[in-house]
Parts: sequence; structure tokens; C-alpha cells
Amino acid sequence: MITLSDLQAAHDFSASHAAVEKALGTSMRSHISLLRFVGRYTSWNGFFGSGVATLAGKIGRSRGAFLDPAQPITALADRSVFVGSFFFDAARDEFDDSSTEHRDTHRCLAQSFVAGMARFSKLRDPAQLNALLADPIWLVTLQQRVAMGYGAGCPDDAGNIFRCMGYHLGSEVLADQEFSLIDKALRHSDPELVAFLEQERFEIAGQSHSCYHWLGIHSGHGGGVEHDHFEWAVQGVQKGFSYSPDAHHDQLREQIMRGFGDFARDHAEFFALVNRD
Repeated sequence: MITLSDLQAAHDFSASHAAVEKALGTSMRSHISLLRFVGRYTSWNGFFGSGVATLAGKIGRSRGAFLDPAQPITALADRSVFVGSFFFDAARDEFDDSSTEHRDTHRCLAQSFVAGMARFSKLRDPAQLNALLADPIWLVTLQQRVAMGYGAGCPDDAGNIFRCMGYHLGSEVLADQEFSLIDKALRHSDPELVAFLEQERFEIAGQSHSCYHWLGIHSGHGGGVEHDHFEWAVQGVQKGFSYSPDAHHDQLREQIMRGFGDFARDHAEFFALVNRD
């Protein structure tokens, strides 16, 4: 019902690619500006794991929205949790990455990346780091929009759920692109930094984390978890359609594309503002 080609037809991916590259180029003028970029990127990115967990729960609660037409017994017909499980797969990785034996949340891994960047930049003063890494007002606003994009504060009905599914599809497909671009740019322009981060470790919540692992597993050059999450989400959307009345499919497809557009707007705004003082 929804494919990558559908999303590519609805959005200028080349423009998004160029926007990420432009923001990266500006940030890489110094290790301090790069650290600020990384701090803001990890802060924004850190809200998506909680968002997809919200979405999985939102889908699971909506028993009347996803019914198996082959099951005449109402108490046995709802498939909402089954549909939600395809989105929960992404949340599971966000809260405990499957590629390691430890309880490595993606937020902890991202924080380790920031910590390693700070060490490489030889910044140790907490006051200086707090000032550099503080979320500006525009970023706080974008973080609130992430929560809304994933369904916080709206009813658990089919229209809202499919719009949230579209937001999540956008976050996964564009994130796969941007992580790969960041990884490629760092390896090309600052191999010394990458070598340092790959060797450096930082302890958070009683666990020692590789400082480059977060970027490595998200990049398409490494683990490519965003691509996997996108594939799971597409399956979830397909199951959602299969348990929704055929007469509603056009409207639900429109909601998915609206949600995808919401994310594309937020994505463009982030990279337009990320290097602003």
C-alpha cells in the first residue's frame, strides 16, 4: 500500500541530501562547531525512540481500528497489538540495542558519541559544555513537534494513527540517509577523529560504551538499523491496511502522506537551523 517509491515521489530527497551536506560542511569548520552540531543532532534524534514507543502503544490501544474481517467474533477480531508490534520492533532497539549483549539504549550510545567528541576537542569544563550543548528554543519546539508527530495528545483513531505512521516512515527513511552522510563526511574529512572515537569508551548507567558505536550502527555503511526499522514499519502499515475497511484505504493513505510531509517539514527546519548561534 505504501512503498519507498511512493515517498520518493512525494518528496525531493536530493534537496534533503543537499541540506544535510550543507549543514555538515558548515559545522565542520572547527571541532567546537562540530560538537555543537552533534549535540543538537543527538538531542533531537533522542526523542524519536520515545516517539515510536508512544506510537506502538497508541496502535495497541485502538482495538476498534484494526479488525480481522475473517473473524466474526468481535472479542477475537482486533489485531491492533499485532499491527503495533511492527513499530515496537524499532522501539525495542531504541531502548536496548539488539547488536550488543548489554542494555545499550540508543540514547546512551548517542551521549557516548557526544562525550567522545568533547574529549577529542579537549573540552572538560562543565559550564562551557553546558552552554555549548544547551538546546536552543527552536530545537525545543521541534522536539515538541516530534511528540505530536508520533501521536501525543491526539485521539487513538485510525486517521491519526496512520498519520503518525507516515511521520515514522519519514523519520526512518530520511534518518538512514543523514546518518550515512554524517558517517561518510567524518571518515573523509577527519579520519583522526573517527579513529579516536572508535577506540574511546565512555561509561553511562554503569556500562562502558564505544563512542562511535551509535553512528556506526545507524549508518548505511555499518549496521543500517534505520533501514531495518523502515522495513518493519512498511510491514506494519501493510498489516494496518489489511485490517482496515477497503472503503477507508484512500483516506488512510492520504493521512500517511500527510504524516510523512510533517516529518519532511521538521527535518528541513532542523538542518536549516542547526548551526545557528
